Amino acid sequence: MADEAGGAAERDDRADADERTGTEAERGTLEGTDDRFATSASRDVDPAILRLSPAEREARGITDDEVRETFRSVLVYGSEEQKELEGVTLPELSLDRTTLESVDRHPVDLSGATIEGLSLGHARVTVPLVLDEATIGSLRLRQTHVEAPVSCSNATVTGETTLFEARFDDDVSFDGTTFEGPVDCDEATFRDDVRFDDATFDDDVTFRAAECHGDSNHLEDNTTFSEATFRADVTFRETEFGFTRFDDVTCHENAVFREATFTGDADFRGVEFGADADFDEVRFEDDTAFDDAAFRGRTTFRGGTFAGGARTLIDDASFVGATFHGDVTFRRASFRYVTFEAAAFRAVARFESTAFAGDADFPDVSFDRGVDFDEGRFREDADFSGVRFDGPSTFRGCEFLGGANHLKDDVSFEGARFADDVDFHDAEIASANFQETAFGGTVDCSRCVVSERIDIEAHGIDDDVFVDFTRAKIRSGRIVQPAEGWVRYDLTLASIGDVDLAAERTRDHRQLLDYFRFCRTEFDEFDGHTFDFSGHRGYLDRNDWTIHGFDQPPADGVDRDYALEMTPEVVESTYLKAKQSAGEIGDMKTAGEFRVKRQRYSRHKNLEAVRDRNAGLMTRTKNLGRAVENWFLGITCGHGMRPMRIGIMFAIAPLFFAIPYAFGGSPFETGAGQLSIGDLATADGLGVFYENVYFSYVSYTTIGYGNIAPEGPLARLLAGSEAYLSTILAALLVYALVKRSEL
Repeated sequence: MADEAGGAAERDDRADADERTGTEAERGTLEGTDDRFATSASRDVDPAILRLSPAEREARGITDDEVRETFRSVLVYGSEEQKELEGVTLPELSLDRTTLESVDRHPVDLSGATIEGLSLGHARVTVPLVLDEATIGSLRLRQTHVEAPVSCSNATVTGETTLFEARFDDDVSFDGTTFEGPVDCDEATFRDDVRFDDATFDDDVTFRAAECHGDSNHLEDNTTFSEATFRADVTFRETEFGFTRFDDVTCHENAVFREATFTGDADFRGVEFGADADFDEVRFEDDTAFDDAAFRGRTTFRGGTFAGGARTLIDDASFVGATFHGDVTFRRASFRYVTFEAAAFRAVARFESTAFAGDADFPDVSFDRGVDFDEGRFREDADFSGVRFDGPSTFRGCEFLGGANHLKDDVSFEGARFADDVDFHDAEIASANFQETAFGGTVDCSRCVVSERIDIEAHGIDDDVFVDFTRAKIRSGRIVQPAEGWVRYDLTLASIGDVDLAAERTRDHRQLLDYFRFCRTEFDEFDGHTFDFSGHRGYLDRNDWTIHGFDQPPADGVDRDYALEMTPEVVESTYLKAKQSAGEIGDMKTAGEFRVKRQRYSRHKNLEAVRDRNAGLMTRTKNLGRAVENWFLGITCGHGMRPMRIGIMFAIAPLFFAIPYAFGGSPFETGAGQLSIGDLATADGLGVFYENVYFSYVSYTTIGYGNIAPEGPLARLLAGSEAYLSTILAALLVYALVKRSEL
C-alpha cells in the first residue's frame, strides 16, 4: 500500500514538472518573436492551468506569471474549444504595449470569469473578447486600439475602468454591467455601435471629448444607455454622438452634456436627472426627444441648437410631458419645430432670446413660478393654448411673426390662464388669439405692434383686471367683454384700426365704452383700417358722447399711473382725433358730436390759461376772448350741431330787448311809451307792451318802418345792438343748417 502511494505521488510530481517545463519552453518561444506573439505558427496549447482554482495552483506551485503566459498562448494559438474559458479565475492580466493577434477569429470567451484586473494599455487587439457576466477587478484600456468586437454584458468591474483615448473599431457591449469604481472614457472613440443598456455606474463617469460615431446603419442606434443608472456625477462634455439613446436613464447626481454634439437622433425619453443637468451649447442636428423626462435640479440648455433632421412630419425637438422641478433656462437656444405639450415647469423657466424657426407648441403647459421669453423670436406659429401661468410671465420684445399659413393664428393663448402679471411690452405680433383667456393681474401690452389682427375675449380672475395698450399699434381685431369678469383696456396714445368692441351679452353694450380709456388715441393711422364709432351711437348718445370716462379709480381703490393725465388739453386732442376718424369713414353725425365735445374741452383749456398767473397779460386776454367765443358758440348753436337751438334763439331774441323798452324807465323809452308791471293787467297796458315788442322786432330785422323811434339814450343803443345781433344769429343759423345737412 505504501509503495502504491509513493508511486502515485512520484507520477504527480513528474506531471507537474513536465507542465512547468512545457510552459517555460512555450514562453521562450513566444519571447523570441519580433512582437512577442507569433501569429503565423501553430502549436499545441494546454489551457488546463487556467481552469484551476487559485488554491489548486498554489498547491501545485504554479505562479501568476505562468498563468499569464498560458493565457497569452491560448489567446494567440488556442483553438475555438481552448478559448472557451467560462468561469475561470485569473490573476491580473497585464497585456500592455502588445499586439494581440490570433491564428483565427474565434473569440476568447471569459464569460463568468473572475479576473483580478485586465490591462491592455497602448495595446492593439484584434481578437474578439467575451467578458459577459465576468467579475473584473479593474479594466484598463488606456490608448488601446481594439479592432475586434468586445462583449462585456452583465459583468461587474469592482475597481476603476479606464478607456482613455482608446479606439474601438467594432461593436462594444456593456449591457447590464455594474461599474463599482470610477469610469474614465475621456477622448475614447467608438467607431461602431456601443451599448451600455441597463448598466450601473456607482462612481464618477467621464466621457469628455469622446466620439461615439457608430456605423452607417441608420436603422440601429449607434450609442445606447437605455435604462442605465448613474449614481455619481457623469459628464459627456464635448462628446460627439451619432444616433443615441438615453431613454429611461437615471442620473442621481449632476449630469453634464455641455458642448456635446448629436449628429443623429437623440432619445432621452423617460430620463430622470436627480440633480443638475447641463446641456449648455449642445447641438442636436437631428430629432431629439425628452418626452416624460424629469429634471429635479437646475437645468440649462443655454445656447443649445435643436436643428432637427429632414423629416418634417414630426417635431425636431420634443419635451412632451417633461417635468422641470428646478430652474431651467433655454436662453439663446435655437429650435426648429419643437413641442412642450403638457410639460410642467415647477420653478422659474427662462427662454430669453430663444429663436424658434418652426412651430413652437406649448399647449397645456404649466408654469408654476414664472416664465421669461424676453426677446424671443417665433418665426412660425406659436401655440400657448390652455397654458397655466401661475407666476409672472414676460414676453417683452418678442416677435410672433407666424408663417405662410394664414388659416391659423400666428400666436394663440386661447384658454390660457395668467394668474399673475404678464408683460408683452414692445412685442411684435402678426395675428394673435386671446379668446377665453383669463387674467389675474396687470397685462402690459404697451408699445406692442399687431400688424394684422388680434382677437381678445378675456375675463378677469379677480376684480379690476387691467390691460395696458399704451402706445400700442393694433391694425384690426375684435375685443369682446365676457358675461362676467370684465377687463379694462387702456388705449392711451395707442393707434387702433378697425377693431370691433363688443360684449358677449347684448344688454351689456350700454356700458361697454366705460372699460376703454381713449386718450390721444389714433383711430385712422392704418390706411383702409379706421376705427368705427357708429356701432356705439346708442351708448354715446346716452353718455353725452363721452369716450374718455375711464379715468375713475379702479374697484380696488388703487390709483394707476397712466402715461397721460386727462387734462383739458389732452381730452380736447382726444376728441379731435376721434372726430377726424369718424369723418374719414363718413360718419358725420358722430364726427359732429365729437367736435362739440372737443370745443367744450378747448374752452376749459383756455380758461386754465386765463387762470395761469405766470402767463403774460396778453396771453391771458387772448385766451379769455377764445373762451367767451367758445361759450357763445356752444350756447347758441352747439358749435353748429344744434340748429334748433339757434333757430329758437333767433326767433325769441327780440323779446328780451322788449322788456327794457317797456319797463326800463326813461333811458330805455321809445315812441311806444312805458308801463309798469301792474299795467299788464289792463288793455291799454297790453297795447303799450305789444308796441314795444313790435318796435324790437322791426329793429332786430332792420325793417325800420319809422312809425316808432327810440327816444332814450339806452334805447337807441339797444336798437342798434339788435340789428347787429340779428346778423350774427342769422349767420349762425345758416351755419348750423349747413352742418346739419351734412349729417
